Amino acid sequence: MPNAVMLRSDGNREGETVGENTSLSVDRRSYLKLAGVAAGSASMLSGAASAAFTRRGIKFKRTVDMVADAGCDPTGNEPCDSKIRNAADDHTLLKFPPGEYKITEKNVILNTTNLGFLGEGDVRFTVPERYNEKMFVVEDGTGLLFENIDVDLRAAGATPGLHFGVDDDLEVHDVEYLGQGIHPNSDPRGGGNGNPAVTYALYPIIRSPDGTGTVSNVVAKNDGLMGAYNHGNGRVGVWIGISHKGTVTLKNCQFEGFPNNGLYCSRTGGAVQVEGGVFRNNDITQVRLSSSDSYVKNAVITADFDNSNSPNPGDTLNSRGVRFEAGKFGYRGASVENCDITIASTPHSSGGVVVGSDGADHAIRNTRIKVDVDSIRGVYAKAPVGFGNRGPPPKPHSTTLENVSVTGSASGADAVRIDQRDDSVVKGCCIDQNGGNRHGVRLVDSDGSKVVNSTIDVNGQRVVEDNTWVRTRNIDASGSCPTPNQGGGRLPHTLTIEGTGSRADYTFTVKGDLEKSTANGADRNDDDTISGQTASGHTSTGLDSYTFSGELVAFDLDGEAAVTLDGQSAHVGQRPDHVLTIEGTGSRADYEFTVSSNLSKSTANGADRNGDDTISGQTASGHTSTGLDSYTFSGELKRFVLDGEATVTVDGEPAHVGQRPDHVLTIEGTGSRADYEFTVSSNLSKSTANGADRNGADTISGQTASGHTSTGLDSYTFSGELERFVLDGEATVTVDGEPAHVGQRSDHVLTIEGTGSRADYEFTVGSDLSKSTANGADRNGHDTISGQTASGHTSTGLDSYTFSGELERFDLDGEATVTLDGEPVDVNQSSDHVLTIEGMGSRANYTFTVGSDLSKSTANGADRNGHDTISGQTASGHTSTGLDSYTFSGELVAFDLDGEATVTLDGKPAHVGQRPDHVLTIEGSGSRADYEFTVENDLAKSTANGADRNSADTISGQTASGHTSTGLDSYTFSGSIKRLNLNGSADVLLDGNRIDPTRY
Repeated sequence: MPNAVMLRSDGNREGETVGENTSLSVDRRSYLKLAGVAAGSASMLSGAASAAFTRRGIKFKRTVDMVADAGCDPTGNEPCDSKIRNAADDHTLLKFPPGEYKITEKNVILNTTNLGFLGEGDVRFTVPERYNEKMFVVEDGTGLLFENIDVDLRAAGATPGLHFGVDDDLEVHDVEYLGQGIHPNSDPRGGGNGNPAVTYALYPIIRSPDGTGTVSNVVAKNDGLMGAYNHGNGRVGVWIGISHKGTVTLKNCQFEGFPNNGLYCSRTGGAVQVEGGVFRNNDITQVRLSSSDSYVKNAVITADFDNSNSPNPGDTLNSRGVRFEAGKFGYRGASVENCDITIASTPHSSGGVVVGSDGADHAIRNTRIKVDVDSIRGVYAKAPVGFGNRGPPPKPHSTTLENVSVTGSASGADAVRIDQRDDSVVKGCCIDQNGGNRHGVRLVDSDGSKVVNSTIDVNGQRVVEDNTWVRTRNIDASGSCPTPNQGGGRLPHTLTIEGTGSRADYTFTVKGDLEKSTANGADRNDDDTISGQTASGHTSTGLDSYTFSGELVAFDLDGEAAVTLDGQSAHVGQRPDHVLTIEGTGSRADYEFTVSSNLSKSTANGADRNGDDTISGQTASGHTSTGLDSYTFSGELKRFVLDGEATVTVDGEPAHVGQRPDHVLTIEGTGSRADYEFTVSSNLSKSTANGADRNGADTISGQTASGHTSTGLDSYTFSGELERFVLDGEATVTVDGEPAHVGQRSDHVLTIEGTGSRADYEFTVGSDLSKSTANGADRNGHDTISGQTASGHTSTGLDSYTFSGELERFDLDGEATVTLDGEPVDVNQSSDHVLTIEGMGSRANYTFTVGSDLSKSTANGADRNGHDTISGQTASGHTSTGLDSYTFSGELVAFDLDGEATVTLDGKPAHVGQRPDHVLTIEGSGSRADYEFTVENDLAKSTANGADRNSADTISGQTASGHTSTGLDSYTFSGSIKRLNLNGSADVLLDGNRIDPTRY
């Protein structure tokens, strides 16, 4: 199976090392989530560019049906690899209808912006027997969606994987791996020599420090060979290594039965945030972390190998719960928060939470640990002395345990052991372990530590001070301790709405995942619906139940019902009615809105409480780009103004803020006629706002309006930005009642729209060149601006720019529709190039010759200086502190510079010192004329002034000879003409000026 490119390493292979391998698996999604995917895709157009749309915060402009448009075989008989690679493009969503799609290669896709893979219904990617590759390597771009696609590894010996590395905006959701990932040549409990490198399940990598990614509802029940660590090359669930620099969040995932860590995320300086989920019966470690801002929270973590589905659970090497370590890299500061950790049955484990000898400071909070296997500790923080040839980790080394319980029947050893970690803290903890010879907390060589406000009920010593002094206070010897909730269910909270006799309608929103439940005797009523994190329904005499993770953010109840949360009253009357969420799509979007009452910031749907967003009374204002802001409120959403693009939802449903324009633009005459023309981003329409009428003399073409006013006023509504405004005359122009400052805006909008195939372009304008979102364009990072010259490419999307002055030149390679202020532009009539000579302080004289169409220009801020002259295709002039610009087509044939100046061609250095000084042209007058001449240097034939390279003309050294009658011959050279003989009648021109050949 071919590999398209060699990729950079994801990590460092030292100590417990990791090979370049992967496989991925997931548990079955609920019907409701599948239905949500289909509904979200229903409006997308297949096989063509369409109106831009956003999914999971990623903006797309084109949808490809991978069967109807790309020709993939949904029966799984024919490979789909090349068709997927060919269809993958910027801003493109690849839709896979229900079926199986065969993958047989390692498919490498590089440098894309906003690429998506979306399964519609039951979609599976299958692989052949013994396939041990990354199915997809999507790298070096930004914006990647992979959603609702299963990976089928049930072929014998198959171990496929997925590698997704982007700068920002990684979204992986609802993926299932079907089958066991067991390489046929792996040797359980072997030393590693001769064992194969087995592909890992998933590499989710964010390469930019400011980038983010989310992986949710990915379940891989690998059920692999225990003991097949393979010297670090055994199969891993999730590997995140040193190339990860940003933040990736793993939400409600499930990874089981991997021989080389479930989540191996400790060799990275980026943040790895594990929220919810189940991690059980993996060898080596269930969850492995190290860096600051990294944590595992609200997760169920279990080692119970008596109930393992692996073929050889007895070969398990070390089934730790959570492990903190960083290899040689020195990362520090990770934490465990509100987790349920159980060591129920295992042949080998060094503890529920273990800190390696290369692990620095760490914290465990609000967590319940149960250990039922003898001689295994609940928490074991090893001495920070380094491992092998690695030195100690950086200080501090302290261990922090707050509100941690350790329970279970284990005997021997200590419930908690902390070695050589000064200033450690055990606070508010509860240890209840009554097995024989079991001590509570042992601290070894850990000066300055304390154990306070805790319950320690053990048969051995409560606190063991080994070569150290520990401060102890308020230690109780007995009491009950909270135990882990292993619950079977995936989601930790249960909400039940019980009717009291009359109909009650409800809508509520939670912060995490949400599912229907039969808890407390409820049934799954089809009249009740879930949309994202919001549920709505009704009950009268029955009851409805739901399970969810995170918080209950909002609850709106119309009628009477008894509502309980985890068996306790939910106090829904004290909660707001609605949740409003604004999710950025990549570029900055400013918003302002007003509600009826009880407005408050919220963390619903994963938002944070951004200090840049403000609330004044019942009005909120703020901005977002790639993140999201949430608010709760009661009553109605009264108004919403959005400047930019964002996805706005109320209670999980679209808020339709796009149906209300963002802005009102008004042009009010001052007495004399004023003509205007302007362009906006989108949704341009005439309006009667501020008392205007819809004047038939004013016109709209696309997003550009033109008209005139004298004593009256014209108004328009629009969304997005006012991109340009040109005013000829005097008028008062306002946007939303404020001065529009139209004199500070660009004159023109230029848009290049792709027609399906790649088109490359480059152009130069007079001044004020800038990227724009006009006409629905985005600011593509592949397009560049240098001074007043822009270059880029498009295929199915469009690029827009604003500028002032003139469009000096436009060079197009390929097919595209080019419009200027909404009108088509014939780019073939535009010159190919702009040449600019900028003085450096002292006088510089120049003469140059080009191929054709030479003309003076104001490009780059030049003026049309009367001292500079053009004769045919030759220009001459001088500059000192100013600059001169010219446009032309064809080639820059010759350039002679006397003095110092900066000369640029299309915004780049022209290297004029590498060009000949002069052009000599012999033009026939009707009868044959023979000539011969000799020059100093660099003699060459040329097409200057429309000449061709006639084979009858010859050059020997610095001497040329030939003849002409009705045509013309041109040559370039440097230095001077040594001699020139002309026999016949012809015009001889030197740099565009006629000369007398008898003088040479």
